[in-house]
Amino acid sequence: MVIQQCSKLPDNFPVTEEMVKDSLYGNTLEHEMKKGNIFLCDYKMLDKLIGNVVDDEQQYLTAPLVLLHCNHHGKMLPIAIQLMQTPGLDNPIFLPTDSKHDWLLAKIFVRASEFSVHEVDFHLLRTHLLAEVFTVATLRHLPSVHPLFKVFRLTCMI
Repeated sequence: MVIQQCSKLPDNFPVTEEMVKDSLYGNTLEHEMKKGNIFLCDYKMLDKLIGNVVDDEQQYLTAPLVLLHCNHHGKMLPIAIQLMQTPGLDNPIFLPTDSKHDWLLAKIFVRASEFSVHEVDFHLLRTHLLAEVFTVATLRHLPSVHPLFKVFRLTCMI
């Protein structure tokens, strides 16, 4: 839901050519960006959020940056993942060349972040809460004999 074509890497995502060269089939990162084959998912809206406590255990959220490459087969694959917004020694960039389990875990964190953003922003906010505004406005301004009023009234009762 947050994917965008990338023509320049953000300053807080220090991916180097050396890091991703194995994922670009002999091309350079700059060349692939110019061709429009590099995409970025930035989950910055999750940055600094504190997860819930479930069964007395603190849950954690990440705010990853994900670099994706659309390869010559038309598949979009992640080529670099940074789990938090601020780069540093305690926030490495994970690559497909890392150990199988490290790379898998980084992708799992990204999927969890995608789910969080989708459920809160796109599903709850842009569907239920937006619909609620129109429903309340309709119920307040239409006469009770109007057919739409009756439809909205029935919908709200269910």
